[in-house]
Amino acid sequence: MSTSTDPDFQLFTSLRYDPILLQSPRNIQSWPSSPSSPSSSPFPCPFYMLPHHRDRLLSAAIHFNWPKAISVISGPTGFQNLLDILTQNIDIRSPTPLRVRVVLDHQGTLTIESNATPPVSLSNLFPGRLPPPSSSPLPPPPQVSPLTGGLLSLSPTATLPSDPTLTLPPWPLIPDSTPTSPSPYTTFKTTTRTPYNLARLRAHIHHLSDTREVLLSTPSRKIMEGSLTTPFFYRGGKWVTPAARSGGQLGTTRRWGLEMG
Repeated sequence: MSTSTDPDFQLFTSLRYDPILLQSPRNIQSWPSSPSSPSSSPFPCPFYMLPHHRDRLLSAAIHFNWPKAISVISGPTGFQNLLDILTQNIDIRSPTPLRVRVVLDHQGTLTIESNATPPVSLSNLFPGRLPPPSSSPLPPPPQVSPLTGGLLSLSPTATLPSDPTLTLPPWPLIPDSTPTSPSPYTTFKTTTRTPYNLARLRAHIHHLSDTREVLLSTPSRKIMEGSLTTPFFYRGGKWVTPAARSGGQLGTTRRWGLEMG
């Protein structure tokens, strides 16, 4: 465990506010029990994967040994505190999806920032599966698919209603020309973004709106992560993502994808 008594950085996580999530029971499946009513079911929530984002902040606060920050977001009470601060700062009656940035400092102060973001479908937020890429090599032998109740086989080119909708062209991926050494600032999401900013500069990506991504790699040339995204690769008939030991961030979509298999 590290100790940072007077740090010059904050922790943060970026999540999505979207009223379409009020239609999704899956968005509240991993919620902790309410401290006032442990047996009650959570209400529908417009904040995407909020428990995962809270856990991400908490893991970072524990690593950096920030007691005040830990106490603010720990347990069911801390989760409710985070939810309360979000609802105080975000108009949850708004029909406009938002990208919400939650910042936590070592004194336990939470700050909320937001800006508009394009709409997406629920199948993009909670896909039933990630279909194989259209250019994938020879598929593995067909097997009975649990996605169809075991009644028939699902070919790699078949689609399901729950598959994500591809509404935008693919982003070009640029391997970083210089390796990045793993550190707590690559494992945990902090406002110290130097490794990512340098990688983007080397790839000539100058704006957040640029539809290109650079892939950071370790000194042993193992893919670590994207500068803004979590990469998944199709290998041996399944999707895989860089291992935690590579030093990349333990992101929320990465965690959800691993939990879903």
